[in-house]
Amino acid sequence: MNLDSFVEAYTVTALVMFPILVFIIILLVRDLGKYSKLSEKIDTILKNLSEDLSDKGFKKQLKESILQHITRYINKN
Repeated sequence: MNLDSFVEAYTVTALVMFPILVFIIILLVRDLGKYSKLSEKIDTILKNLSEDLSDKGFKKQLKESILQHITRYINKN
C-alpha cells in the first residue's frame, strides 16, 4: 500500500462521512431546540403557579426560588 492509495482512501472516506456527520449535527440541534422549548414551557407553568400561590396569600420569601416556594407550600399542606 503506497501513499497515493492511502490518500485516495482517506478522501473517499471523508466524502462519505461528511454528509453523515452534518446530518447527525442537524438532528442534534433540532432535538436540543425541542428540549429548550419544553423547558421554557415548564418554567412558565412554574412561574404562574408561584404567582397563583402568592395571590392566595402564601407569600414568597425574598431569597426563595420559585421551586422552593412551591415546595414549601406543598410541604405545609
